[in-house]
Amino acid sequence: MAKQGARQMLPEVQKYIESFEAARSTQEAAVAAADKKYPERYSFGEDGRRQASAYSEEVQKAYNTRADVQADAWDALKTSGDPLVKWIAENCAEYREQAQCILAVLPATVEELDDLADTNEWCPVWDAFRREAIDAGVMPGVTPPSPARKAVFERINEESCCRMDRRVMRRIDKALDALVHEVLTGSGSATEAKGGAVRA
Repeated sequence: MAKQGARQMLPEVQKYIESFEAARSTQEAAVAAADKKYPERYSFGEDGRRQASAYSEEVQKAYNTRADVQADAWDALKTSGDPLVKWIAENCAEYREQAQCILAVLPATVEELDDLADTNEWCPVWDAFRREAIDAGVMPGVTPPSPARKAVFERINEESCCRMDRRVMRRIDKALDALVHEVLTGSGSATEAKGGAVRA
């Protein structure tokens, strides 16, 4: 089984990638075979036209077969027991190339996935994907935000000139965590009562 560092690729992802690569190899072999089979397809005359037509038909069939096999392999991921894999298969088909990079490193922490996104310069697409996955409750180790917390982020976005990126959201998220902890424990108010501190 394929590995990433000390971890092993998820079995269903391994199967998908193997099917994906096998379909591509089969298609490339079929095109190469057709290239040799119809060497006169660019020539003039009836034979050239016949070979060109036959070549196009075989190449198109090879591409269609590859697409069908890869689509079936992708659909099989929708039965995965891993919530993130299943969610990716159901929601990210239009970004299949990028999604495959993410699938290949799972299981992973959200920080590791952020690093992968930064390395591949997926920032706008990844930020949207990340937010949706967190809201869906499928991002590893991340609790979906409460409606109130989501409302805070939306209000900040509405009042700002542009939407926050994930780094800004993460800093604000930590600040909100600290604020909630302070309210629940009363530690902040106790300190302020002692020192007469005034919050700006």
